[in-house]
Parts: sequence; C-alpha cells; structure tokens
Amino acid sequence: MIMPIVMLAAVGIAELVGIVLWVVVLIKMFKNEGTLKGILGFFCGIYVFAWGWMKHKQLAMTKTMAIWSAAIILPLVLMPIMGVSSVMEMQQYVEAYSGDSDAKISKPDSNSNLKKKLLAKKKTKKKALKKAKKKTIKNSAIKNVDWSQNAMALWDEDKFKNPKKAVDYWSRAISNNQNTVKAYNNRGIAYHELKQYDKAISDYSQAIKMDPADVAAYNNRGNSYYEQNKYELALADYNRTLKRRPDYAKAHLNRGLVYYQMDQTDKACRDFLNASDYGEDDGINWAKKNAVCK
Repeated sequence: MIMPIVMLAAVGIAELVGIVLWVVVLIKMFKNEGTLKGILGFFCGIYVFAWGWMKHKQLAMTKTMAIWSAAIILPLVLMPIMGVSSVMEMQQYVEAYSGDSDAKISKPDSNSNLKKKLLAKKKTKKKALKKAKKKTIKNSAIKNVDWSQNAMALWDEDKFKNPKKAVDYWSRAISNNQNTVKAYNNRGIAYHELKQYDKAISDYSQAIKMDPADVAAYNNRGNSYYEQNKYELALADYNRTLKRRPDYAKAHLNRGLVYYQMDQTDKACRDFLNASDYGEDDGINWAKKNAVCK
C-alpha cells in the first residue's frame, strides 16, 4: 500500500502547484488584459492556461508555464498507474492475510442439499420422539407391575428363595404405594434372612406405625431382636402379639424360646405346649427330646 500513498501525495502536490500558478498567471492577465478578460479567466482556467502560453515570452513566464504544464500532466499520468498499483497491492494484502491466494469461496447449499438436511433433521427428531415414547411406555409398564405379586412368587414355605431380589421387589412396591403395610413387613423378612437385622426392625416398625393391629409385624420384629440377643425387646413384642391374638402359634413358640434363653424353663415349656395346642409342635418336641420339658 506504500506506492499508491506516495503517488497520491505527488498528485496532491501537483494540483496545489497548479492552483498557485493559475493564480499567478490570472493576476498577470488582470494587469495586462484588463478587468473583463481577468473575470473571464477567473471562470475559465483553460483560457488562463492558453493565454499564459501565448504571452509567456512577452511576459517572461516560460518557466512558470512549463511547471504549470507539468503539474497538470503529472496527475493525468499518475492516476491510472496509482489505480492499477493499488488494486495489485490490495490483492497481495488479501492473499497474504488469508494465507491462500487460490482459496475458493464455498457455494451455498443447493436446494437439494437443503432438503436433505431438513429431512435428516426431521428423521432425527422423529427418532427422539419415538425413543421418548418408548421410554414413557416402559416406565408406565414398570410402574403398573404388581411388584408385591412378583415378590410373593419368590416365597417358598416359610422364606424367600432369593431374599436380595425380594428386597428389590418389595422396595418397588413401596415406591409405587402397592400393599404398603404388607410390603414393609415382607421386606423386613427379606432383610432378616439377609441378616440385616437393623433394616428389618426398621421396616417392621414402619408397618406397625401404619397399622398397629398388624400382629405379624410385632412377631417378626421380635424375631430380629432375638437374633441380636435383645431378649427383653423380643419378649415385649411377642407379648404384644399374643395380647392381640392369643392363638398365634408361632408367637407362643418364639416366646418360649426367649424364656428358655432367659433361663425361665417353666414359662418356656408352657409356651411350647400352647404352641402345640395351636398346631405348632416343633418347640415341645425339641424340649422333650432334650429333656427341657417333661
């Protein structure tokens, strides 16, 4: 960009010199040709220039006119050169800036490509909606499963075949408000089988809080206390059970075992006999075999 600037400066100087010399010659015209021709020269610079050359020898203006002529010709010569030079330097500057003189301008997407992109976007959105719908259906299906029924399918005689899975199923039942009291009680049984007695006691207590008449929950909580050797707490729960349901055979058997652990053999034998009267013979049979009861 340096060359165009230099030439532009030269053109400016030449034009300034031309104006100064026009004034000089115009003053001489006023003096030698009178006011009328001076005014004509003021409005017509070419007339002043022509008059100056006609009178240059007579008025000793040859040098002045030569300089004025050069000042007029110089811009006419430099302007085209300056234009070409400026364009060339600008192109070089742009190429240097872009770092690639042969860089191609990418064409905008054709109508066909635009349609393809819109179609692909539509398909992606459709897939996302379909996936979300499937997820909603799946979640709805999971929510509508009878988890308590699934959990009870794991029950075999008096325990769960897979207590860990039973805990999962009963937890799902609780989350979906399915048979909640029963769910807490039975999850407590599963925790008990996993020897997680504190969790079992917590679930039994929740079942009792929700339904204070649930005798099974008292009996089961007593079992977990028994496994922790907390015999007084176990005894209290078995008593609560039998107070609400005196014919609960399992509770008589369990209380008999607590009395045995507390060295209250007479009471233990009495409970084993009561359990037998209500159909539970394991306690009395064991007691007679081991000479605990007569």
